[in-house]
Amino acid sequence: MVSDTLTEADTAPWKSTTRIVRRGDAANVVAGLKAGDGGDILTFGSRTTWNGLAAAGLVDELHLMVGAKVVGAGTPLFGEALAGTSLRLLDVERREGSSNVVLRYALDAR
Repeated sequence: MVSDTLTEADTAPWKSTTRIVRRGDAANVVAGLKAGDGGDILTFGSRTTWNGLAAAGLVDELHLMVGAKVVGAGTPLFGEALAGTSLRLLDVERREGSSNVVLRYALDAR
């Protein structure tokens, strides 16, 4: 878990399986995990976390769920550090019974 505010006490009942990594240490920790023998690493919904990891060259794929509602304002999905990054479409999946689609992209070198 990446957080600058949570403590071990906040992770119950997953305390024994949860490690809190400070945001400033996240790229080094993920780089270490990628160099190891473990499986895939997945980040859910944290634009701040994955933008930093992508800028460090640690994100291989991006899965975006797009819904059928247009909003006029909000938080940008991509940070300045990713300007010029090419996305290569790998797959499109339509969610059964909804108008949502999941777009799967590879992040190519800038």
